[in-house]
Amino acid sequence: MKKLYALIAALAISSPFIAGAAPQKYVITLPSTDERSIQGKQEALKVETERLTALKKDVDQRIAKYQDLLAQVQEALKQFNSISGQAAARLIKVYETMPAENTAQTLAGLDDATAVNVILMLKPRKAAAVMAAMPHEKAVAISSRILSLGKKIPSR
Repeated sequence: MKKLYALIAALAISSPFIAGAAPQKYVITLPSTDERSIQGKQEALKVETERLTALKKDVDQRIAKYQDLLAQVQEALKQFNSISGQAAARLIKVYETMPAENTAQTLAGLDDATAVNVILMLKPRKAAAVMAAMPHEKAVAISSRILSLGKKIPSR
């Protein structure tokens, strides 16, 4: 660095082109180490800002895409639940019109969770007749599952 300053001092000469003019010195100023450091940091900050802006844009696009997908899934689920609810209501009407013995025999062949759901949707008189016609073990299993449902619901 000292050699550079010596070279700059040697170049500080008077102008030979202007006769009688006062000698002029040419001084070359170099950015200081602090200025170069600041400029480097500013450039790095600019690059990082651009990178983060691009990432934010990508994340925003993904969020919008997933929100659209979520809306589609919720709509499909809503339609499924509607159709499923309609099918369940129709099946319950079928069970309501069947003789209790036939309904009991059908429910005895189902898993306990499904049988519980059906029993809970039947009218109380029909449910009582079906439970009475059902094998004792199955009726006990269904009754205990129905009672355990009440324990899972928090009370206020």
